[in-house]
Amino acid sequence: MSATLTITLDSAVLQLAEQEALARHTTLPEMVGRQLQVMARNWRDSQAGKTPITDSLRGAVKLPPAFDERAALTEELQKKHGVQG
Repeated sequence: MSATLTITLDSAVLQLAEQEALARHTTLPEMVGRQLQVMARNWRDSQAGKTPITDSLRGAVKLPPAFDERAALTEELQKKHGVQG
């Protein structure tokens, strides 16, 4: 079954997407459809707790009890984006 979806994109984004589809020898609707399938599958697997890579990494790093994850994340994001904290 096929359906129609109308979306509004910035012209620069649309141009890049068309170039990507051309480079992959496919159409823009096919490329978008495949990406939506992947996103839906990932979301469904995540909701069902089927995240083998993440699950295998969970608990791999032992942090000190007083470790402030939020402060560490903020600091790393500031470094990455060149923001003085």
